[in-house]
Amino acid sequence: MAGRGRAVLALVLALALVAARAPVHAGSLSVRDAQGTRWQVAEDPTDDAQGYVLQRTTPDGRPDPHFGHGGSVAAVISPTNDAPTSVRVDASRRIWLAGASIAGGQPQAVVERFLPDGAPDLTWGVQGKSQSIPAGIAIKPNDLLPLSDGSVLVAGVAANLEPTRALVFRLKPDGRIDTAFGAGGVWQPAASVDGSTATCLAVNPEGAVAVSVAAPGSAGVMQIWLLAGGLPQRIAQRPLAESSDGEAACLAWSGDRWDFSSAGAPTALVGRAYLGAHGPLLQAGSSAAASDPGQAGFSPFAAEPSTAPAGSPAGAWPWFAISCAVILVAIFAGVLFARGRGARSAALKAGPGR
Repeated sequence: MAGRGRAVLALVLALALVAARAPVHAGSLSVRDAQGTRWQVAEDPTDDAQGYVLQRTTPDGRPDPHFGHGGSVAAVISPTNDAPTSVRVDASRRIWLAGASIAGGQPQAVVERFLPDGAPDLTWGVQGKSQSIPAGIAIKPNDLLPLSDGSVLVAGVAANLEPTRALVFRLKPDGRIDTAFGAGGVWQPAASVDGSTATCLAVNPEGAVAVSVAAPGSAGVMQIWLLAGGLPQRIAQRPLAESSDGEAACLAWSGDRWDFSSAGAPTALVGRAYLGAHGPLLQAGSSAAASDPGQAGFSPFAAEPSTAPAGSPAGAWPWFAISCAVILVAIFAGVLFARGRGARSAALKAGPGR
């Protein structure tokens, strides 16, 4: 009986350890396409240090022999085996992995990108990994969403700010921080959500991107912010249960609108996703009550201004310049011709020998 009691106690402690290591966040660690192929992050059964692996299985549930080594690759977020928080697969079947590496007691955001066969994408960051502290803020990522231009949005929480703040930042197609995004590279929602965290990112069929923000507490709220086009706009809000920390709250496109949802289900492949000129634009000074330019009043979502004047077709200016040059040359030649002709007339009038 004593031996059996010790075995039960060991099992309980083991389960408690696993539960303590299990990440609490809204990002999904599983992706499934329409054919049933699945990508997922799991603990490495062969690693005594309890690391993580990224696996791909075929529609019948078997390890895909064309992915990594026997269907899996190492998912190394940090040397201390910190758990990944989100995995996404884009339309090109590249795999994106987010997490945080703890250094000096502060998290550093980590985003890894893998090629469709599981090899690290060496065109991304350093050896396939981007590790950063955007705007000097230690951010713990909760979710990420690759965009159609090869860049990626990362949503999370600022761990070194008090109170904590929901943040979104953007990495360029090569893995560098996009410092033109928001204020110095990060966007924060309105001041009404102090103590908040950005939990989940999603895209609708038109390519518009939205982020969910949870602010727990006695008057806790859950919000959805639309990021595509113009100024970020709060489009939905509801109370958050006082007993909930909001970490697992998420959002989804439901028929014809954004709605709140719960995290946990596998995500689909990320389709087209845009910022900038796509989607309805809200100009600065718009009367939309819930619009928010982000910190420092800079809108990272406004369309890039055209370099050509309004009403001028693309390519018109080079031809205009050429025409002007031709006219100037013709005028200059005419002046020279007129001077030469005048000199010859004067010589004829003067006569020979004079």
